[in-house]
This record gives sequence, structure tokens and C-alpha cells, in this order.
Amino acid sequence: MKKAKLIIVGFGSRGQLFGGYALDHENTELVAIADVNPEARAKAIKEFGIKPENCFKSADEIFSHGKIADAAFICTQDKQHKEHAITAMRLGYDICLEKPIAATMEDCEEILRVQEETGKKAMICHVLRYSPFYMKIREVIKSGEIGDVVTISQTENVAYWHDAHSYVRGAWRNKEESSPMILAKCCHDLDIIFWLLGKKCKKVSSFGDLYYFKKENAPEGAADRCFRCPESVKQNCPYDAFKIYNDIYKAYNPILGNAMAFRGTRKEYINELLSDEKYPYGRCVFACDNDVVDHQVVNMLFEENVTAQLTMTAFSKECHRCIKVHGTLGEMVADMEENSVLVKPFRSEDYVIDITKYATDLSVHGGGDKLLFEDFVSYITGGAPTETRTTLADSLISHRMSFAAEESRLAGGEPIDIRLIDMI
Repeated sequence: MKKAKLIIVGFGSRGQLFGGYALDHENTELVAIADVNPEARAKAIKEFGIKPENCFKSADEIFSHGKIADAAFICTQDKQHKEHAITAMRLGYDICLEKPIAATMEDCEEILRVQEETGKKAMICHVLRYSPFYMKIREVIKSGEIGDVVTISQTENVAYWHDAHSYVRGAWRNKEESSPMILAKCCHDLDIIFWLLGKKCKKVSSFGDLYYFKKENAPEGAADRCFRCPESVKQNCPYDAFKIYNDIYKAYNPILGNAMAFRGTRKEYINELLSDEKYPYGRCVFACDNDVVDHQVVNMLFEENVTAQLTMTAFSKECHRCIKVHGTLGEMVADMEENSVLVKPFRSEDYVIDITKYATDLSVHGGGDKLLFEDFVSYITGGAPTETRTTLADSLISHRMSFAAEESRLAGGEPIDIRLIDMI
């Protein structure tokens, strides 16, 4: 079988993850990458074996060479997705596009129009569909064991330290620079709810706000940067950057990024970064330019008056998802962190599904990323459709739900009717 040639546009953590899968897959060849960061390009050469001449400085540069592969992974920032996805498809690439599709509904629809115009294959990285955890939950639902599903409740526990990194200090902190939290973080969750129910959403209402990470909540005596903060304040602050990046982030540390070598010890290097006046991740969480919510609830009404609810909160210790599914003949309670699903049929004894028995790799979204990569390769090489595969048209449904939820939140929770085009 001829290998599928791939390029990756945006070689950050997500791009590098897919790059690793490409190296390991017997039917793919990673031929080029593009990233503005010189350290990312150096890493592509040293650790991924990409030729220096195929490590481009920007999306514009890699696309200026025309079609040099079969498919492109678009792993750039949210507001760049429209330009990069459309350019890639018009050049003849099939694409795998990181979620969200784009930062506005209009841009999402424009990408779909170009996909239909060009006839290229496009898939969105809704990786949770591919996790054995959610696949097993869906399997139980489809079996009819718990009857008709009447309501689903999903919780996205972002974790206080992850929220501080990505949504207070980091790239997704400001909705004008990226996209609303409910889209950037939770379009995964809305897609999963839609996929599990298999029904169209009719209405949504939502409440949420930026409750905590603002200047009026700064402890007395706090400085604008953690390295200047008095020890008496730091020792009681769980959001202290030195604690988060030295003590909580262990195996993978996002601020080390592409650094392949650094001066001194790991801790010395981290502390040096955090002591830089201009370094964004050293800022006090109460002194940033963030405006995305730190908590939000979404209530959804689906066909046949089935209901669902999503809670997103920054205020959890662990970063994980949990879900409850209530049916007419039973219920399920499941926690992705525990890799188990408790099934509670009304007519028989409770039992537990051990997810570890169904997967050898549960890392990164419960093992979903690797399985999504494999399905995308199958998709572009003529493989049969799968139940988990989410096309661009499918993914627009959860994105419409996300944008409607944000519209409702901004309107004080006013219910929003969703006029879905018939894509299912």
C-alpha cells in the first residue's frame, strides 16, 4: 500500500503529537512541517527526521510550494483555522483540522462551503468520540440495556492549574484573540452529548461568567508577577506560577515546550523563565488580560424532549470529565479519570466496565487521539466509514450549539432556538 504523505501546519504540542503518530504508522510519511517558532522547527529536524528544507517558517511559506503531500493537519491557533483550512483544500489537500473548526459560525460555514466546492475530505479532531471510555458508554446506550435515554449530564473539570495556564495566562485567555471558552474547550463535550443521543438539539440556554480571575480578587499585598510576590502571599496561593510549573506539571510541562536543552537544572530553567518581566506565564492570575469565563452551564433540549446539561468549571483539583446517563430502564455513572463505567440497570445487578481492558493506550484524551489519527489515515486512503468518524458537516452541529450557548450566556440565559440544517 502506498504511504499517505502528510504535512503539519502548526508544530506545537498538538502538531507534535500527530507527528509522532505519523512516524509510528506504517502507512504514513511525515514530509514537512510549518511553525513560526524556530525551536519547533529545530525539534522537527532533530527528533522527527524532517529535512531542514522542509521545515517552513509559516503556513504561507509551506503553502507557497503548492501541494507537496496528500493531507494536511491544521494545528494552528483558532483564528487562523479558516485561512489555513481553506488554502489547504484549494491546493488539493485533504485536511484534519483541530477543533474548533473556526472562531465564528460564519467562518465555520465558509470552510464547509469550500470543502463541498473542492470535494476534499475534511475531518475535525473531536477525539473524545474515539476514546474507549465514550465508545463503551455509547455501546451500552445502543444495546437498549438502560432503555431510552432521557437525560445526560456531563461535567468538564478543567482543573485550577490547567485553567490558570491556558485560559488565564495562556493563548485561550481572551475571546477576541481566540474564541469563547464554550467553543475552545467544550465543543468536544457538546459533540459527545450529540453523538451519544443521536438527536438534534432544538434549544439551549446558558449561564456563566468570569467569577474569580480578576484584579479585585487578588490577595492583599499581591504583586503583578509571581516572582515579585511576597512569600507570605505566595505560600497560600495555589495559583503561584512557581508551584504550578515546578510541582504540578511533571511528565509534560507546557512552558518547556520545544526546549531540547537548557542551562542548569530543569527547575532553574523554569524559574528563570518565570522571572522574566515579559514572560506571560509568570503573571499573577489576578493581573492578566483574560476575559473568558471560568465557569459555565449549558442546558439543552433535544428532539423528543430529551434533555442534557453540561457544566464546565475551572475549580477542580483534577483535569477530567465525568458523565451521568439516565435512561428509562437504568443509568450509568462514569469518570474518565478512573477509566471505569458503572452501569446500574433497574432490572438486574449493577456492574462495572473496566475501560483498561479495551485499550492498550489510554493517554491523551483517554486514548482517543491515536485512534482518531488512524481513522483519518483510513478515511483519506479509502477505508470504510466508522461510527466514530466526524465529518466537517457533522461537527458544525456541535459548533452551532456552542455559539448558541454563548449567545444565550451573553443574553442572561435567554433560551436560543437552534435552526439546524439537515446534516445528520
